[in-house]
Amino acid sequence: MSKYEFRNKPHRGGAPVGYLSELTNLERNAILFLRYWSQNSSIHQHLQNEFWSDLTKKLGLSKTSKAIDAFDDAFKLCIKYSRRPIMKHELECKCIGGDESCFANIFGFASEGKKEDALLLASNLIAPKFAPYLVNSAVKFAKSVSYLDREQQGFQSEQIH
Repeated sequence: MSKYEFRNKPHRGGAPVGYLSELTNLERNAILFLRYWSQNSSIHQHLQNEFWSDLTKKLGLSKTSKAIDAFDDAFKLCIKYSRRPIMKHELECKCIGGDESCFANIFGFASEGKKEDALLLASNLIAPKFAPYLVNSAVKFAKSVSYLDREQQGFQSEQIH
């Protein structure tokens, strides 16, 4: 495993700090996208298929494609330029870790136009010179999934750890 991969070891940034239910839909979706993007196991393939199918039904193909492209850019920045391994919880987990919370807040601040706050948090996760690119991707993602926030629905997890 390279130093840029996401891992699930007890490590700084993985301690539970809250629950998905406490977040806005955008923040919750950012974390769930992060978890889905990090999964490369066929064990969760049926959950991933349901996730993408549900997303496409709610947003339509065009907005889903834009959301995927924007998030993929953000994810690649985190993989390539992370300051340390970014910790995440399991796909079905209801709680969120410190790194996931930071990641979600980047998207939340970016969507509210609070770019300085988003940049500050992004600089904690990735090399500071790439933080503006992460924030720009977060803004694009937020615009793509804004319909979900208006509908007050997000994608929910079912199990703890």
